[in-house]
Amino acid sequence: MPFKRLSIGTEPLQTVDDADAFVAGDMVHEGADFAILPIIRCSEEEVMDCAHFEPDNLVIKSADNSYCLLGATSSWDSDYEYTETIVGDQVQYAGYTGLKGVVTPAIGSKVPAFGRLLYSILANEASPKVFVRVCLSDENAWQKWNRVRVMCNHSPQLQVLLELGPSTDKAVDMKQWHAEPVQIVTLPESMFVQNAGGYPVLPRQHQATVTAWMDHDVAFAVQMADTGSGLGDRIRYLRHLGQSQPERSVQNTASDEYRDILQAPLQPLMDHLESATYETFEQDEPKYAHYEEAMVRAIGDVAARLKRRIVLMVVGAGRGPLVSRALSAARRLEADVRVVALEKNPSAMVELQRKNATLWLNKVEVIYADMRKRQFAEKADILVSELLGSFGDNELSPECLDGALENLATSDCVCIPRRYTAYVAPLSSSTLFRRAREHTGSYKLETPYVVNIHAAHMLDDAQPVWKFRHGRPVVPTDNQRTSSTVFTARSASIVHGLAGFFDAELYPGVELSICPASHTPDMHSWFPMYFPIQRPLTVDAGARIEVHMWRRTVGAKTWYEWCIDANDSSGIHNVNGHEFWIGQ
Repeated sequence: MPFKRLSIGTEPLQTVDDADAFVAGDMVHEGADFAILPIIRCSEEEVMDCAHFEPDNLVIKSADNSYCLLGATSSWDSDYEYTETIVGDQVQYAGYTGLKGVVTPAIGSKVPAFGRLLYSILANEASPKVFVRVCLSDENAWQKWNRVRVMCNHSPQLQVLLELGPSTDKAVDMKQWHAEPVQIVTLPESMFVQNAGGYPVLPRQHQATVTAWMDHDVAFAVQMADTGSGLGDRIRYLRHLGQSQPERSVQNTASDEYRDILQAPLQPLMDHLESATYETFEQDEPKYAHYEEAMVRAIGDVAARLKRRIVLMVVGAGRGPLVSRALSAARRLEADVRVVALEKNPSAMVELQRKNATLWLNKVEVIYADMRKRQFAEKADILVSELLGSFGDNELSPECLDGALENLATSDCVCIPRRYTAYVAPLSSSTLFRRAREHTGSYKLETPYVVNIHAAHMLDDAQPVWKFRHGRPVVPTDNQRTSSTVFTARSASIVHGLAGFFDAELYPGVELSICPASHTPDMHSWFPMYFPIQRPLTVDAGARIEVHMWRRTVGAKTWYEWCIDANDSSGIHNVNGHEFWIGQ
């Protein structure tokens, strides 16, 4: 997919005396969008000779070009008594001139001192955005960054400037960095090589790294020893690289708009869905193609067994996509099928009645009823529903289908879906954690969300936590569940919660999945679930991560509780459904 216009700037390594002159000269002429420049041009020794910087030493002399400049501060890794004052003056000046942000030096050996100084800056409400420089050539880069981030209480103002290098791809697993708040990626000119035409390009392995970062909407800064010699060619190449990516499907492109956007799970039993919500689901061709194939197989098997007219009942019919697929399945087999549609949403009923009159030629019996409570004289041989949620059972499919099978089905009724399984995986994502924490409410981190997870790192493969099966005879069952699952951290990381998925067997040989390893191609009806935790847990590579989950029901309320143990415990979240519950 061609990426939208990239933000590409430069970090000149040559001496720059005047920011305004640099912007008007090399930056504009070479096509850069922004520049990272030192706030002052003194050496570290010169800075330490005075308790504050002198105006004559300023590189960024005015606010005229602040919209396209980030200011790099002088060294922090010093015991000099005036370090905090000097750095504080520079940050204050950056805020005064309206710079886009300030860039710190790389984290040195004095991590606690670095973290304390950084947190003191972030504690000032007038502080500009701070970009911590992280050099991937440092084998302890992530551990240092994580210590500083935790010391600063996961401040949302804290961002990362990530320095790549020629050997980056061989030494670093980028998956964890994709889960961090990286906003700028720097590319040294040494990463580029000349092609046959003499123009700078990236080797294939670096192309893969850079295009992956393009998919995370970061800005790029090309580091040049001489910005007047080849910067423009590198910028033009990067823009060409971004525009030459393969096209993606319309559905996947539309889903991109919801990347890492937290959404409240649907409550279809408590709330009547809007027409626009139904319409979004109905555009998922792969999902309904699988449902139709399941119905074709079920009708064929049931017809061969019963040798009479079949009753196929669609429960929770919505605006009728499964009804249309049921009629199509019957036509494909030339089978004698009576199709019945049940729906409790009065507004959706209007649409069902309209379609029955104009599209289905009154071949469908449309009934306004709650599937859990309606008694029906002629029982269903095949019961079809699309009550599955992002976690499989989170829209109360078990409770609904138990009632429907008891009241509406024959003694040997086939249920579509036949079974579904919920999965979880420990997840690292600064973005999801920050956005959950920003939500209003005292228990904002004890509520699960539906989200198109993107800027995240799964620390291990998803594992099943529980499953539900449906069909006749109905065995009296308790739909409460408990699970304990053990994971192993692939790499050093920080756990921000759990990702939840499901897979389902609609009928033997027909399955749907949103699990990463088995995701049904191009299906977009369901985004995963995110179960946040209030206090992120740092783990080492190979660490044991235990996940405990409960599905609880009392009266008309169902809810989840969850806990993660990894060196320390997250504590149990959403006890007794005090923050989130699903209503019946």
